[in-house]
Amino acid sequence: MSRCARDLRAPGSARGPLRRLGGAGAPRMLVAAALLAVSCARPSSERSDGSVGAIAALVDEESAHAIGAPTARPPADARPPVDARSPAEQRSPLASSAWAAGDARVARALQRSPLRALRLTGKVADGRFEATLLLGAPAEGAAPREVKVKLAPAQKKAPLAFRRPLAFYRMARALGAQVVPAAAARRFGIGELAALIGREPNARKLLRRLAVMNDGTVDALVLAPAPGPPGPRWLSPRRRSVRFDDAPELDVWARWARSPSPVRGERAPILRGYLEVLVLDYLAGNGLRKEIVIDVHAGALSLEANASAFPLHVKAHELDRQLGRLVEAARFPRALRDALARFGPEEAAAALRPGGIEEELVPPRALVELEERRQALLSLIAAKVADRGEDAVLSL
Repeated sequence: MSRCARDLRAPGSARGPLRRLGGAGAPRMLVAAALLAVSCARPSSERSDGSVGAIAALVDEESAHAIGAPTARPPADARPPVDARSPAEQRSPLASSAWAAGDARVARALQRSPLRALRLTGKVADGRFEATLLLGAPAEGAAPREVKVKLAPAQKKAPLAFRRPLAFYRMARALGAQVVPAAAARRFGIGELAALIGREPNARKLLRRLAVMNDGTVDALVLAPAPGPPGPRWLSPRRRSVRFDDAPELDVWARWARSPSPVRGERAPILRGYLEVLVLDYLAGNGLRKEIVIDVHAGALSLEANASAFPLHVKAHELDRQLGRLVEAARFPRALRDALARFGPEEAAAALRPGGIEEELVPPRALVELEERRQALLSLIAAKVADRGEDAVLSL
């Protein structure tokens, strides 16, 4: 056994004190253990991930009356109401592949399907539209299906702002995360946009603020209204936005995450979504998350405002909230850990700089910082596994 392995397993290392310290001491010891794991880790080029598992299916369409609300105390002999699917079903590669394929089809539809009309939503300065998208007919001879999506053309004040939320979605898709709606960038002629806007006065005022290219086109970000393919979640009337910094639901989810085993009232799909949110925002350096959307009917979370992802200058203290909650978490989705292990520098570059410098969604420095945070997360999870065992930590 190597010296590093002995240090991680020895009673005098992080393993024994973690059980005794509790409170503020445990997170500090976990961070110390994570740093030790970093120092002991081999370079990624030399590491073999033979244990990489299939990406879990994270969707649960089960209805819920409230997300994270206190529930009535069940009988003493009742088990906690966790995900009813078996572990094999939860981690089915067929289910995850179907989700990924459907997600990719949605992104292509956002990029290629024709638009029928635009309607300004919110303030003119925000520059956001509701767009009617014509999806291809599911059956031959049937009429195209109309769905509502969101569209945000690039403005002169921030001509490249659309790239950051697009990068956030592509990173989420590469990691198999299912809390981010599909997004795509597409280019419209200014005349086409004017025709779609029609004669609405406020909307036409916005045309003067758009960043028009030399060829008369405008870049725009097109967003699905909810994660997944068109369906009930796109039309759900039971969606509400909550503040990310002080919503009581987040305290409930954090309590679930801190528990080493399922607790009464816990909902595994919500807990997995909550941990995906923390991981994605931490990787993207997004310490300014303002809100999170809860779909009460579907029992799912959604991140729909991602303009603050991949900022040019990341302030460490702004990420303390996400990192602190990740340090406190006792359980993680195995599929998310495995996806993190696969998402190395080459995979990140392929997702966020698909066409090299001409199509880069984030600057090179952001990729370097992304890799540093990815390694820190893997080391943190590895330290928890060393303390409590893989099956206990990677149980979601």
